Amino acid sequence: MPSAMTAVPAISRGLIFAAFLLLLSAMQPAYAEAERYNGVLLGKNLTPQVESNGLGSVQLAVAGDQLSWAVSFYDLQSLPVAVHVNGPAGPGENAPLLLDLGKDWGDLGRNNIMTGTLLLSQDQLASLASGKWYLVVCTQAHPEGELRAQLERFN
Repeated sequence: MPSAMTAVPAISRGLIFAAFLLLLSAMQPAYAEAERYNGVLLGKNLTPQVESNGLGSVQLAVAGDQLSWAVSFYDLQSLPVAVHVNGPAGPGENAPLLLDLGKDWGDLGRNNIMTGTLLLSQDQLASLASGKWYLVVCTQAHPEGELRAQLERFN
């Protein structure tokens, strides 16, 4: 006795299989390649500049509306008290706080690596893509910021 599939012409089997794959893909979340941004944290990147031996780096990845970050900083003059993203502003310009990535990092010391995630609105996604966001590490000695990195897309 022939199976149900053998009774269906070969071209129909192909169409059924293609429809099944299309349905299956529609049920999966859409994952585009992540947009990546990075920056170098230095006191001289602030306006006005800050004399600091501190340095660090920031890496961001955006997939859909989710922002993931990794921030590392070393040799700060004092304990960190806040890490935030400001914008929109280019190098040499200042702008208001957009995203608070954490406060009271003092218990972690002057050398840190921090990570996290949060969701962005469509307006925030468009603003980030403009290249006018920057990250600031604030410390007890420099509450307005000891280190700054302009966030630049690199993929």
